[in-house]
Amino acid sequence: MTLEEFLQSDGCVLMLVFQQYNPQVSQSERVLESFVSQHPREARLLRVACGREDELFKRYKIQSNPTVLGLRKGREIWRHEGLTDAATLDQLASQLTGNCA
Repeated sequence: MTLEEFLQSDGCVLMLVFQQYNPQVSQSERVLESFVSQHPREARLLRVACGREDELFKRYKIQSNPTVLGLRKGREIWRHEGLTDAATLDQLASQLTGNCA
């Protein structure tokens, strides 16, 4: 599966854009992995390191790091800039799974 096919898939894609070697991002990554494991049919995780996919940065107008985008069929349905914690995803879980169902 190509990156574009993954982004255009029916399920929700949570795209984590991060700077490599940032220990704080590891915490956000674990929270996102936990969310995806709790919602395996509705969501998948895509990790994108800064400087690796410049076209994605332009397409989704990513300007801060870290950023988490909720995508469905390639369209943005949710955005969170900064570190992501469980409370942030708990507040948005029904929205994400509802938009991705």
